[in-house]
Amino acid sequence: MSPSQSTPDAEGRWWRVAAIAALAVALLAPLAGAPPVANPNELVRVELAVALALDGTVDLEGPALVYGLSEDVARHDGRVLADKAPGLSLMSVPVLWLAGGLLPAVPGTELPAFWPLRHLLTALLVALATILLAVVVLPRLAGSAADHAAPVAVVAVVCTPLWTYGTVFFGHVPAAALVAAAWLLLLGRPAGEGGVGTAAAGGFVAGLAVATEYPTAVLVLVMAATLVIRRTPPAKIAAAAGGIGLGALPMLLYHWAAFGSPWLTGYAFKADPGFAEIHGGGVSGVGPPTAEALWGVLVGSSRGLFAYSPLLLLVPVGLWLMVRRTGWREAGPLAAAAVLYVAFAAGFSDWQAGWGAAARHLVPVVPLLLVPTVAAAVDMARRPLALAILAVLAAASATRTALTVAVSPFLPPEVARPLAELVLPSVADGALHATLPGALLGLPDWPVHVAVAGLAGAALIWALARLGGGRRWRPVAVLVLAVVALQIGWLAWRGGRPAPEREALRAQWLVMVGQEDAGRRLAAELAAIPP
Repeated sequence: MSPSQSTPDAEGRWWRVAAIAALAVALLAPLAGAPPVANPNELVRVELAVALALDGTVDLEGPALVYGLSEDVARHDGRVLADKAPGLSLMSVPVLWLAGGLLPAVPGTELPAFWPLRHLLTALLVALATILLAVVVLPRLAGSAADHAAPVAVVAVVCTPLWTYGTVFFGHVPAAALVAAAWLLLLGRPAGEGGVGTAAAGGFVAGLAVATEYPTAVLVLVMAATLVIRRTPPAKIAAAAGGIGLGALPMLLYHWAAFGSPWLTGYAFKADPGFAEIHGGGVSGVGPPTAEALWGVLVGSSRGLFAYSPLLLLVPVGLWLMVRRTGWREAGPLAAAAVLYVAFAAGFSDWQAGWGAAARHLVPVVPLLLVPTVAAAVDMARRPLALAILAVLAAASATRTALTVAVSPFLPPEVARPLAELVLPSVADGALHATLPGALLGLPDWPVHVAVAGLAGAALIWALARLGGGRRWRPVAVLVLAVVALQIGWLAWRGGRPAPEREALRAQWLVMVGQEDAGRRLAAELAAIPP
């Protein structure tokens, strides 16, 4: 039986397995290495998980003496406490109970070595969440047919910050997966479908999302308002509300144990004076959005979501198509969620969000942005010219994401064009992120990155061609490869001729993100230049 004659169900299952395998390779390959300095955001989450699992306490003093003291801590009643939402650390506790003893220990202690633990937790709680979001939740949320499910999964990860933040131990992607799942359970079903149990499950998942990333409360409020506006039966609303409370209960208990009240968070007890000042204004540092921040989080070259993932420029197109087809019932809540979450990110006094790629505070809303993006992509793929535009946007997005994953997603905010000024020159120098195959098999890292980039590119070409009916893969392949080459050339031109002071910053950055040899070599070269 030829592929065109195979049953849709069998063919869909085969491609779904292939998509899962490709995404697993892309997400797991960077989980290796041991930089000399851990990211504070990751460090504090790991330390809270260790304190809870091994010592039964919220006080981080014991783990901090071994792993180092994170900048992202709070102090209250003489204790060192995490200042982050506790959800990801709470989810890590069972992993530590089951697998912590299998990891190498820090010499002279019973604590598992930091980097093996960080990589394990990232694989199980972040990378796996990314795969489930892309393969299971998002296609259903976007209403894709079976033959579109795998392409949607590939495009969703390869072309967005979900790939970038699916490789680090931050709460953004797990929260994004939980928000998308809650949205599917509460709002993604036709009227009348789903009973009280479904509503309770959706509410529970929504509560877990808030426990993992506090600002997702904005999206939960949008879901709650939509249920009311749609005149959902009171029993379902009550079930959803009860589920939210139950899902958020571990977070509230943690707040009580750490800060003396269910309603107080670590933001009120920031140990670092600079961070305390950031969170001291407005509501935990959030006020009205500013023009500078709106530009920065959406289109600025340092942090802009659309600059990092141009594919998401299709969101307005997709919303317009959804309104034309079904009215505002589905598009309205998505538009409200996008506007309100962008307003939050642009209203936060620290909208640059420290070291990171793209506007990381917007990552939890990315799956919802992908719903209209998918609607636009499926429509555009039917026409050759529109498919070409779609391929250009997708290839540009995938190139930027892949470059970041290949070196480091931790980009300093003071660099105006980090991809052009830090990442691409480091790729040219061979200063690439450590890889899991390299660590396990003793392979050089650059062939692994080439293979991952090739796999991601092939998956993207296949996905775009599949969306277009599978008949245009050759022109799509040529166009994607041309866009990749043009993107790299554009970034090289944007980077310009590097000044010594900028290269000195890059040398320091390389050491911080784990490329000590490359950083010291670059520093030595700069020192040898006559003044």
